[in-house]
Amino acid sequence: MTHAFDAATSVRAQGNGRYAATLDPVWGVGENLLNGGYLMALGVRAALADGGHPDPLAVSATFLRPLPAGETVVSVHPLRTGRTVSSSRVSLGAQDSPSVDMQVTAATLTGGDPVWNDAAPPPIAAPEDCLRTAMPGAGPTPPGLTRVLDYAFDPDTSGFLTGTPGSAPLLNLWLRFTDGRPVDPLGLVLFCDACPPVAFAMGRFGWAPTVAMQVLIRAAPAPGWCQVEARARSIGGGFSDEEVLVWDSSGTLVAQSRQVAVPPRTPLTSARAAQATERRAGLA
Repeated sequence: MTHAFDAATSVRAQGNGRYAATLDPVWGVGENLLNGGYLMALGVRAALADGGHPDPLAVSATFLRPLPAGETVVSVHPLRTGRTVSSSRVSLGAQDSPSVDMQVTAATLTGGDPVWNDAAPPPIAAPEDCLRTAMPGAGPTPPGLTRVLDYAFDPDTSGFLTGTPGSAPLLNLWLRFTDGRPVDPLGLVLFCDACPPVAFAMGRFGWAPTVAMQVLIRAAPAPGWCQVEARARSIGGGFSDEEVLVWDSSGTLVAQSRQVAVPPRTPLTSARAAQATERRAGLA
């Protein structure tokens, strides 16, 4: 069985570090807007296919311009391959005018208990007790991501789903693939950019384009749901930061990310709040 994520991130070698890929519109966040984590995962797939080590360790991306669904080119330029890590420069889109510029560092991830870790997962309701609904606000139709990813939002930080947004840009949720695909290090690259913009928690909906992002993969996750916490430390001056931590089903920290984005500016109106409240009966 070919899972949707693997099909959507598949690349076809054309020689000399060039790969062809077909960008799937399902992995989007609104009308003709592809998710940045999906684009990063596809670029990582090409970097790993080009040789070196098997797992992403650190991925940095600058998003230069929107990249539409359809055929595209991925270019990989190896920078260094050593016994511990390998590094590549990756670009998505036309060589003379790329849409995404990335640096991918790969390694071979190993298990074992951490020497020290102060990032414990916050309290969260069990997935069956969380809010399960499509993410609002990104466009006239629910984002395609809600068809390929299963979201379970903790009620304590997800009042925006019921018309009662909170005062802090903080989200706590469970995440997994809808088709049962196990989460691996490549999937974690996607998960670090797969939750709604943190401003949604405050009732501010809309597209929040990422300007630049860094992802760190810490371990291969255990099977099952991943818990994701996303928060902003500062929103102002036309930009927002967003920090994401991902734990696997055993409570192990498996991924971290930080990005700078342009936050949505549209507050939740009373009419939209009423509509959200009416949807409450459909939440499980």
